[in-house]
Amino acid sequence: MSLIGTQSAVDSLGVSCQTVRQIRLNHAALSACLGDTLHPANLPFDWMFAPPDAAARLLTAKVRVPPGRGEPIRAEQPFWARHGLWLWHAPIANDADFAAMQECQTRRWARWDGLASLKRRVFVVSNTQKNLDRVANAAPQRMDFRLTNQRMSAIAAAVTATFGAQDNAMLFVADAERLSRDAHTAGFPLAVLEPDKTDHEGNDPQWSATLEPGSLEHDRSSRIDLVLSKSLNLRHEIRSR
Repeated sequence: MSLIGTQSAVDSLGVSCQTVRQIRLNHAALSACLGDTLHPANLPFDWMFAPPDAAARLLTAKVRVPPGRGEPIRAEQPFWARHGLWLWHAPIANDADFAAMQECQTRRWARWDGLASLKRRVFVVSNTQKNLDRVANAAPQRMDFRLTNQRMSAIAAAVTATFGAQDNAMLFVADAERLSRDAHTAGFPLAVLEPDKTDHEGNDPQWSATLEPGSLEHDRSSRIDLVLSKSLNLRHEIRSR
């Protein structure tokens, strides 16, 4: 689950469940850093596989919830070809399942729209989940989880189109093998994590180094302190260790 408070929110924008798992594990530290009591809340990207380009497309789409049962492909882990993403934890075996999924996603998007009233929104995107290649290989159409300058900029632009240019902060967390060279000059806070052995959970200490101020000693400011700047044009990068 993502986190929402009375004045702030920390929200996953993909690309997978690992992002929201790590936000949840660092719940207390994020609440303290934001000076707000954050509560777990499901938002649209929490439990889906959405490559960066799919996330940017969905954020500004007129159709954000599958309108008919015929659109998602496969029943056990539905794939929504319109946007190129997996609704991985929303099995659709019958009409009742589909209606429940629609209701759930509609509720989550309404909660997302409500973030507009908050004073500060922190959006986290990561592609560090180890099994992403396997997920992509199983997809009925191409999925590319790499972070590039263009894709990072497109997600940030979609956030700005939704909430305006103020009070948004972006954090990108990447696997070095899923990162283009130009991503380093995209102008957004970027944490590059070392590979880990978990299938989908992620390396907790490395994530804590990214999300908890002061959790590890860095030569420069901690990652979350940088992210909480209102500017979307920060140019700063450290490698978690």
